[in-house]
Order: sequence, then C-alpha cells, then structure tokens
Amino acid sequence: MSHYFLILLIISASLASFGCFFQPKIAELDAQKLNEINEEFPIDGFGYTSDVGILERGQVQANQSLYVLLNEMGISQQVINEVSNELKQSLGFRFLKENQIYYRYRLHSSTSEAHYAPILIIMESNIRYVKVDLTDGILVQASAKPIEIRFRQVEGLIESSLYESLISQGHSSGVGMELSELFAWQIDFFRLYRGDKFRAIYEEFISEGEVVGVGRVLAAEFVHQNRPYQAFYYEDGQQQGYYDAEGNGIQKALLKAPFKYNQRISSSFNYNRFHPVLKQRIPHTGTDYAAPLGTPVIAVGDGEIIESRYRGVNGNIVQIQHNGMYKTAYLHLNGFGPGIKKGVQVKQGQVIGYVGRTGRVTGVHLHYTLYKNNKPVNSVTVELPSQESLAESARDAFFLEVQKYSYLLGQGGLVLATNIDLNDVGKNS
Repeated sequence: MSHYFLILLIISASLASFGCFFQPKIAELDAQKLNEINEEFPIDGFGYTSDVGILERGQVQANQSLYVLLNEMGISQQVINEVSNELKQSLGFRFLKENQIYYRYRLHSSTSEAHYAPILIIMESNIRYVKVDLTDGILVQASAKPIEIRFRQVEGLIESSLYESLISQGHSSGVGMELSELFAWQIDFFRLYRGDKFRAIYEEFISEGEVVGVGRVLAAEFVHQNRPYQAFYYEDGQQQGYYDAEGNGIQKALLKAPFKYNQRISSSFNYNRFHPVLKQRIPHTGTDYAAPLGTPVIAVGDGEIIESRYRGVNGNIVQIQHNGMYKTAYLHLNGFGPGIKKGVQVKQGQVIGYVGRTGRVTGVHLHYTLYKNNKPVNSVTVELPSQESLAESARDAFFLEVQKYSYLLGQGGLVLATNIDLNDVGKNS
C-alpha cells in the first residue's frame, strides 16, 4: 500500500513540475496577444476618432476669412491658396459668411497655446458641411452628417397662424414652410382663416439624437374656407412631384421667383425705366430683387444650363433653357452654385448661384429675366404653365400610394418608420 502511495506522490510532483515549467510560456503568449490589441477610439459625426484632437466649435466673426482660420492652424500661405482654388473649382465655395459655424480639432497638449490638426469643418446647414482635410495632401469634400429619417404625422386647426399651430404641438416650423410652398398656387397663406385645418405626413431628420430639419411632405390635406385641397408625392424614375388624388399636377412648372424665401423687388419690369448708372431711360426687361449678398439663387424650373460665365456688364450670369418656349436668366451673381456650368441639367429649386454685385451695378441685387419664345416677359404678372399630370402608365401604382397615405393621414401622432444613416437629406436641413 505504501508503495502505491509513493507512486502517486511521484506522479503528482511530476505533474506540478510540468505545469510550472509551461506556466511562464502561457503567460508570455497572453501578453503577446494583449500587445496586438489596438486601442479603439469613438468616431464623431464627421468620421474622425477622438485621438485626432478635441473637437472645438467656432463661429465666423466679421471680416474673418478662410485664410485666417487656416493660418491659425499653421497652414502655409501656398497651401491655403491651393485649398481656396480647390474649393472654388470643385464646390463653387468662395467665402465664409459671418456667423457661419465651423469646427477644428485642437491637439492634446500640456501647454496653453492652441495647436490644431490640419482638418477644418465648415457647416453649410445643420447637417451639410464642407470638409478640408490636409492630413495627407489636399482633400476637399462636401458631405453630410449621418442622419435618421423619421416619418411623422401632424394635424391641426388654425387659430391664429399655421406656424403657431405646428409649434404648439412640438413640430418644426419648417413643416409650415413646406406646406405653404406645396399649396402656394391654390391657397394664399397670408390670408388663412380661423377654422381652416390641415394634416400631413412628413420626413423629420434626426442627427446625434436631435431634430435637425424636415424633408419632404409625403402627403397632405388642407381645408381652406371649407374647401379641401390634397397633395400626394410620387416618383417612379420617369416623373416626380405632387399630384392631387386623381393624378393631376398641382404645382407650376416654373416658380414665380428664383428664391426659397420672399425677397423685396427693388426694380420692376418696365420698358421706360430711368437707368441709375447711365442716367437715361432704357427698357428694364427683368425684375430686380434686393436680396442680401450671398443669398442662394435657385432655378425656377427644370432645364439645361446654356450659359454660366462672366459676361461684361451682366457680371456673372446663368441662363437656363427650360423647354422650347421658356428660358430664364440670372445676372450679377456673386458666384455659381456647386457644379453649375454649361450643359448641366438642373432641377427646380436647385441652387445655381448667389446674389452679388458683379458687372455694371450700383448695389447688391439679382436681375432676373423670364423669356417666352425668346422675348422677355414680366415674370411677376405672366401666367405660368402647370406641372404635367401623371403618366397613364404610373396611375395604378400612384392610386395605391393615395390609398395608403389617405389612411395614414388619419392616424394621429403616427411615427411610421426610421431609416438609419441616410445622407440624401431634404432642403430644410
């Protein structure tokens, strides 16, 4: 028996020695694996990790230029000039605007002196931004923060104004802007009546947990003076736009003015106007708008850019051929919109330039001319053509959409769905 216990003792001691012999190697292997694990840093809304630097928000001050911001970041004058040229050629970006928001990455440092990573983010809206990254060469890029799109339903009764009705329910005033544009040819939104009512389904944009804008109204009904008006958005690759329940287009093919918001008319269409520069009576075959410098100018309708250049007394000019009958011209622009050049197709509402004072002018304004059969006409008083009705081949699919949205319009407070990380954002973002 003692012999048996002796054998067990020898075996146990051998196993212990065997384990001790291999233990350091196991520990060494674990350490090797640990050394291979890379530290992970969170990524911000612009696509950069936190090890780049501390994200700092700034606001453009009066007379603060792109040169000043980049110079503060330690960028050489030569590179700044190259960046400016690249911004202008690639994106049509020319200058910073006062109060415009920008972001820079301050490097981690033990000193009080600020040093920045070679990255500048220039916000153009709550979501859209221009990125200048000089980490490895020159990268200039227009982009947008990742967003979620939520589909919401709203309905209300007009007591004082459409906007107050929306805001009192926690909805953005941007929805009111969309509705007023949508029904602008049928309803005078400056003369709404108490008791008028509305309901709509619209897109709401969420970024980093906050509402940052609204997109399209997908379906809407407005009852004005007891008369109902309906609109349903539809697109199928061949047509897109808003139609009534029968598929008739409800909007005009050309907008009345080339602005998203109303602008003051400083000089009207007049064949006998006294020219303020030439001091003589010369026909003024267009409409002048006294909009602030840099105000975005939009295409009044779909068409092809047939001219985009600097042209003497007209300054920077853009002309759009909309169809065989209508053409428009936009003069004295401060600059051109992104990608705007001769031969490019543009959509109604697309930014084609910015209000300026180029050419022979006395002040900042936009001269806008509408041509009908190559003759200038008064864009304010002319009767404009309506949007085409829906094609016969699309009507079955459209009527299914009408049935769906007609039902959903009645589901108060409904949140339809959420789409994640979409960058194709709408115009009010």
